[in-house]
Amino acid sequence: MMMKNILVAFVCLLFVKTACAQKDSLAFDEHDKYIYYQTVSKPGLSADSLYNRGLYFIKTAYPKSKLTVVTADKTEGVITGKGSFLVSKKAFITTHEDGAISFSLRIEVKDSKYRYWFTDFVYTPYQRNRYNVYEPVPGVTIPMEHAQGKIDKDDFAVYLDKILLNSKQIGGTLKAYMLKTSALPQEVKKVKKISTKDW
Repeated sequence: MMMKNILVAFVCLLFVKTACAQKDSLAFDEHDKYIYYQTVSKPGLSADSLYNRGLYFIKTAYPKSKLTVVTADKTEGVITGKGSFLVSKKAFITTHEDGAISFSLRIEVKDSKYRYWFTDFVYTPYQRNRYNVYEPVPGVTIPMEHAQGKIDKDDFAVYLDKILLNSKQIGGTLKAYMLKTSALPQEVKKVKKISTKDW
């Protein structure tokens, strides 16, 4: 009887872990594009507070080359951004940039909750120029939804893993910014001027 209970508990635990893993992974949206989507509950926080924290995150958490603001609409509670990251390839002993993957980020806020998602993943291959420096291949961009057959099968799987990892990392940083009020810029108090002439 005890063994049966342990087995049932193990199966339940395995199911929960599998469900969590599936929830925290890449999926396809209604436009058949890869998407990493998360909804977060924040009881007691107003949409205004969440918006300010989200905007501060997207403006300051990363260098502009990695993530930058595209639009910010406080009335609608929507912030969008664009970013990119490099993917590398090992060749014998050395590692070199194989390309860059760009993405878009959307953050939407309401009272007590917010959601965010990464999508529009586009791969730009790199090539070595005559100065032995890797640079983007001019005019070549491949949406990840259409990359199979255009990118090596092993590379494609690695790139999807890196997209998921990058999305999780940036999403984790966003969650940290949404948690703390110290993430908001502090107002600088003006020093009061006192006149010693009149008293």
